[in-house]
Amino acid sequence: MLQLVLGFALFVSPPQSPSLWKVFEGVRFESKYIDEEKASFYIPQFDDELLQMDGKKYIIKGYYLPIDLSPKGIVLSRYPMATCFFCGEAGPESVMMIFPTKKLEGLKMDDELTFEGTLKLNDDDVYQLSFILTDAKRL
Repeated sequence: MLQLVLGFALFVSPPQSPSLWKVFEGVRFESKYIDEEKASFYIPQFDDELLQMDGKKYIIKGYYLPIDLSPKGIVLSRYPMATCFFCGEAGPESVMMIFPTKKLEGLKMDDELTFEGTLKLNDDDVYQLSFILTDAKRL
């Protein structure tokens, strides 16, 4: 009977996808000078495996960073503010732009948040982060 229950639980449980943060670790970034901005930016080099993930739904958990990159979006980090990308401790693979379906209020720095949304990869707009979650619902 126990085998039947365990077998049923395995059958009905959705497969676990790898942590997006873990997947993002494998992305290489190249520094590229942008003449119009007179500055260098990290440009991601997405491999075929990651490109196949573009446009699909994922869940991600991270820390809220009060960084104003867009009036409609927020920044989610793999790490708390003290060790995040913008403080020089982590790389560009550790931050993601989140565009929620509903306005989020009352957030404080380092609040731990979980979202489900559609992954969008960005390798051409230096005004956005490399990883974006659109239509994101807070879980």
